[in-house]
Amino acid sequence: MTSFNDAWQAALAAEQQAVFGYSLLGPRLGTADQATARSSLAAHEALRDVVDAAMTAAGLVPGEPAADYPSLYPVSSASAARALAVRLEEDCAAAWRFAFRLATVTTRRREAQTALTGSAVRATQWRRIAGVTPATTAFPGI
Repeated sequence: MTSFNDAWQAALAAEQQAVFGYSLLGPRLGTADQATARSSLAAHEALRDVVDAAMTAAGLVPGEPAADYPSLYPVSSASAARALAVRLEEDCAAAWRFAFRLATVTTRRREAQTALTGSAVRATQWRRIAGVTPATTAFPGI
């Protein structure tokens, strides 16, 4: 059985991948989408840093980010960049939903729920930008 700490590490890994991924999609986006990309990147960087610090404070060793994420390539167009943004947010939502499910401490459950909600909202924004319908999912992270 997976422990909360394993799920927490997986959520951190998803955040690290999102930070890397947004650097790939940014150059392919037009000016109109750049602000959304920058704010999404900032949210993931902040969450990555908070989780890293919380893990350290809890006596855990946070996982290091991968040197590269080959599954994110290629990003050859604006539409591919938008699709990658949706994927990054969906991956984070799934990781945080799993962490929420396993969390037994109220503080950790609240943090996981907030992170899940943030990724779900950003995924919806990106789906709307990409013209994907429906733009929302009934159960984000599943």
